[in-house]
Amino acid sequence: MYLLYIDESGDTIPLSQGGKKYLVLTGCVIHEKDIHQIESSLRQIKSKYYQNPEIEFKSNFLRYANPDLNASSILKLNSREKYNELEADMTKYLNKIPTTVYSIVIDKKSYWEQYPSQNPYDIAYVFLLERFQKYLEEKDGLGICIIDPREGQVEKTFIGLDLDKIHNKMRWEDGSVWKKCLNIVERLLFSTSDKTVGIQIADLYCYPIYHVFEYDKTKEEYWRFNEISYQKLYKKNGKIDGVGLKYFPDKTKKDLRFFS
Repeated sequence: MYLLYIDESGDTIPLSQGGKKYLVLTGCVIHEKDIHQIESSLRQIKSKYYQNPEIEFKSNFLRYANPDLNASSILKLNSREKYNELEADMTKYLNKIPTTVYSIVIDKKSYWEQYPSQNPYDIAYVFLLERFQKYLEEKDGLGICIIDPREGQVEKTFIGLDLDKIHNKMRWEDGSVWKKCLNIVERLLFSTSDKTVGIQIADLYCYPIYHVFEYDKTKEEYWRFNEISYQKLYKKNGKIDGVGLKYFPDKTKKDLRFFS
């Protein structure tokens, strides 16, 4: 059994209301036999630096653990040397653990120009589930999806009901924009990141992907993407575009430095 842990960066807030330019939905595939060792190894890192194996690790917490920054973080360290050591340990950990990453990047402005009444989260989930189904077909395996049902910047919005309907339809019937996902079992499962290590890991892969698009950077200009997330994105013949990483709508790809 393969588990797809899902988290997002960015938001679905209109740009006119201060929303981000992009919504990025990322899924991290982990085989059930590897879950215990992956969690155990992360607990060791948490215990090493914070004496608490239950503390939540997320991208924004980890970035702002840097004592040179003024931003607050529950992971804030007092020593730059210790922070560098934590970064090195986490980079090694995220590269070493047996995971495969898929990520969907939605250009919200362009999307709403074509589909003004639709939630970009929905189409991002459809694209992500399609890719998980193809992965399961390659592995001749079955899969379960686990997602943090809260979305938003400050006030978290519950997004579970709509996604659950989409998920269940995709399991049982073909749609106008998808093929039936026969290898995915069970309804969509919900769990918050503070309670689920797999979602914390998905978040750690997700933010660097969001960062390079939101701030229009190349692969090499953000080390967390280049050294961590890019290494884990699913590739076919060495390429991620359209497979491990889906950008939509693609008419604005030509304007981005990432694709230049």
